Amino acid sequence: MRTVWVSFDTIGRDCLLAAADVGADVVGIATLPGPIDPNRSGQCAFDDVAARLGATLHQTRDINAPETVAAVAALDPELVFVVGWSQLVRDEFIALAREGVFGMHPTLLPRHRGRAPIPWAILTGLARTGVTLFEIVDATADSGSIVGQAVVDIAPDETASTLFTRIADAHVELVHEYVPQLIAGSAPRIPQDPARASTWHRRVPTDGIIDWETRAPYLYDWVRAQTRPYPGAFTFLGGEKVIVWAARPVELLGAAPAGTIVEMRPEGPVVACGEGGLVLEEIQTAAGDLQAGARLG
Repeated sequence: MRTVWVSFDTIGRDCLLAAADVGADVVGIATLPGPIDPNRSGQCAFDDVAARLGATLHQTRDINAPETVAAVAALDPELVFVVGWSQLVRDEFIALAREGVFGMHPTLLPRHRGRAPIPWAILTGLARTGVTLFEIVDATADSGSIVGQAVVDIAPDETASTLFTRIADAHVELVHEYVPQLIAGSAPRIPQDPARASTWHRRVPTDGIIDWETRAPYLYDWVRAQTRPYPGAFTFLGGEKVIVWAARPVELLGAAPAGTIVEMRPEGPVVACGEGGLVLEEIQTAAGDLQAGARLG
């Protein structure tokens, strides 16, 4: 089937290549204009993929803009996939695909619709999450009928980096399994139960600030949930920002005010928390060397 792909990120790119491998006739790709924004997690270019597949490349910041709708309509798509795009598509765009518009969301819908699913999965202590391939029938988020799902278990020491990789692999698995069924017209459509739906709200970089009055085990979760490819958990030494990319909880022998660097170890400084301590194993800062006795916060 004539297929148009909408994406700006690495997961969407991997899924696009997988869809082409299993028979999708990718005639067009809609993506963000360059250059790559280093602050946008996972953004990548699609020029080479479009050239390899002989697909028309359309760059846009607004997927619902009249010129974008017209460009996609000119491609006469039967299927459209929106995978790795931060904007909801609206009715005029949805009507372009004769056989449907489909999206993918990295949770097990109808649970956990919305934003920042990988950080929230770790922060809320989930033992498993997954990816859902679903049909987009209106401009509400993540609410359409489910085509297929893949379950991803979350390890006790999972980080955003490792979970992102396994979630990306699960996206590709779903494409391999269900895109041939969509092309053949045999894919399932299982309605979601809205009574079982829940939603995670959007996170912004400033949500990553560390409150040292928190117990150390939760701050361990806080750091690993927001590490690369996300902006990272952070604190301050004086006026300088300190990003914490990796940490682990430890017991403290004595009491100290929360945020105090109580010890310097080979693996990093130990910071007193509301309960216990946190070894900062990987940090990024322009503040110079952190020293015992300094106060973070």
